[in-house]
Amino acid sequence: MELVLISALIAVIIVVVIIFSLRAKNATDYYVRHSFGDSERVKEDVLDRMDAIALLFEKQKKDYDASELVDEITWDDLDMKSVFFRADHTDSFAGEQCLYSALHILSDKAPNEVMNNDTVEFFDKNEEKRNKVRKILHGIGKPINAYYSLDIADDIESKYLPYSFIYPLLLISLVGLGIFGWIFHSPTLISFCIINYLVNLIVHILLRASFEAKLESLFSMGMTINAGFALKKVVPEMSSCVDESLNKLKKASGIMNMLNMRKSMMRTDDIMSLLMTYLTGPFMLDFILYNIGLKTLSDKTGDYFKVYRFVGEIDCSIAIASFRRSLDAYCVPEFNDEKRIEFSEVFHPLISEAVVNDLSTCKNIVLTGSNASGKSTFIKASAINLILAQSIFTCTAQYASLPHCGVITSMAVRDDLASGESYYIREIKYLKRMTECVKNGRLLFLAIDEILKGTNTKERIAASKAVLRYFNSTNCIIMVATHDIELAEKFDGIYENYYFCEKLDEKDIVFDYRIHNGICRSSNAIKLLSVIGFPDDIVNDALSEL
Repeated sequence: MELVLISALIAVIIVVVIIFSLRAKNATDYYVRHSFGDSERVKEDVLDRMDAIALLFEKQKKDYDASELVDEITWDDLDMKSVFFRADHTDSFAGEQCLYSALHILSDKAPNEVMNNDTVEFFDKNEEKRNKVRKILHGIGKPINAYYSLDIADDIESKYLPYSFIYPLLLISLVGLGIFGWIFHSPTLISFCIINYLVNLIVHILLRASFEAKLESLFSMGMTINAGFALKKVVPEMSSCVDESLNKLKKASGIMNMLNMRKSMMRTDDIMSLLMTYLTGPFMLDFILYNIGLKTLSDKTGDYFKVYRFVGEIDCSIAIASFRRSLDAYCVPEFNDEKRIEFSEVFHPLISEAVVNDLSTCKNIVLTGSNASGKSTFIKASAINLILAQSIFTCTAQYASLPHCGVITSMAVRDDLASGESYYIREIKYLKRMTECVKNGRLLFLAIDEILKGTNTKERIAASKAVLRYFNSTNCIIMVATHDIELAEKFDGIYENYYFCEKLDEKDIVFDYRIHNGICRSSNAIKLLSVIGFPDDIVNDALSEL
């Protein structure tokens, strides 16, 4: 009777596992088929893991000069976090980390081995292989502890679980007591087996709570290695860069397969997970396999990192293809060896139904125009597209021909009450970092919005002239916005002048958001007071002062 009950219980567990597996497979198939090119696929929980996503970039940035990186000020000025969210069509933690890092690094000295425009276009055109690859990547997923697998790979020796000899002993005693109690039908041995089981269960629950993050990270490392083997079968033409590393990781892969089996048995979030914990946890397999897995990887962390990058770059390539599909328009940029920026119908990637603009110049630029006329948005669109072009081979434009260059901005300047720095102090510090970066000699794109507006008019114009003369003598392309007509006139012929403007009527201001050649000599600051409803007394008094 007991044997029948045990068999029935095992059968029920198997049926439940199969049902859950089928449901998960069907959900994955549907997601893979319908999410490609969907502009809304990025989830809100990305915000909760930004520090974890940034870990790869934090490790890589020390290998690059400041002129090759999108620094924190530029990232914030351009709201690149939102651009990252918009482009983040990745399926795995490795892909997400690689995409975030790619958007920060503007260097062509060490091109990616897998992630390039050819790979992006391959997956865009080959739906069958793309879907197979995405199912593999989706299997890795984005569990929060997976992002910290890089920390484990960096310092394996400190990640072993303590008292490693105890876990095999607890397993052997439990299995031995159970077997001998069953063979000899000994109530005493079976009682000791039950006690051993309960002790192991308590130890497992207590230790798992303490080491859950490490276990999850190693599980994810195993899934990444296995994904590398699976991707090699689907796209062998792309795997030559990791063939040697995968061969070295075969033994580790075997251990990781057992870890992943344990992981998949406890993957659901409800009663099934709890049940599997109580049934299998006392055998201590999690902890035994964890320490064995670390040992097999201890001298192969470089190989793991290569496989991790291979998986991440494949994921990135598909994400780029999906991002392109989600855009109203895009182009693959051409690169030139001149200080020439050429855009046809360029637009800001975060603005729906954006007004497009053309630009072709080999000179530095002064932008003038009224408030809210589009100067800042155009500068941001230009800078963002220079970053996208060099990082993910994509521009939101019909055509783009661009130089390889760094991108540094001074736009969203704010005072800092915590440090006691005024607006002007912050602004000149932003500009100072530009003067330091141009010393490197690498071509830079510098974007400055309303240069030195934090001080009085006389000194602002004098200092702005000196700054513009200085940058004009360096290896940079500078785009600067200003309301100072005198500044635009002073550099006319040295810099190219462009402007944005508006049309006024009695009740409203209409902006066309189009760039024009020349200098804007109109203003709308007082008119805007009237448009948003300031009292007529204030508006008329202001007009009388002109």
